[in-house]
Amino acid sequence: MISIEDDLQLRNLMARYTDAVMRRDVEAWTATWAEDATWNLLGNPVTGRDNIVGLWQTMMQGFEFAALMPSSSLFEVDGDSASGHWYLHEYTRTVEGETATILSRYLDTYVRQDGQWLYQTREYNFIYNGPADLSGAYTALG
Repeated sequence: MISIEDDLQLRNLMARYTDAVMRRDVEAWTATWAEDATWNLLGNPVTGRDNIVGLWQTMMQGFEFAALMPSSSLFEVDGDSASGHWYLHEYTRTVEGETATILSRYLDTYVRQDGQWLYQTREYNFIYNGPADLSGAYTALG
């Protein structure tokens, strides 16, 4: 059973994460990660907050904008650690003007440090990445 407080704090963590992405706020985005975190971005894991932030900054340079809209989530809490997942709708436009509609999922583990939940691991995968009319390929989740 998850407490209302933990559920709210974990949801707020994702809110701070997506807000930082949309505003390109490196400091705010960095603050969502544990120091020894791992981000698995489409099968390419990167460990250590500094390395994660470096990857994110490099990746974001290719986008004019990236709008992330979390939709649903579930969490399990065990003391100061937790696991969960998020589904997202994303809309992006590259600096070259290419647009995409993305449906994705984050599989997460969380750690509570100094009373604050942080990402310990994030595994990001596409469910769909293509035209807005959803005519592209869909990847079923297991």
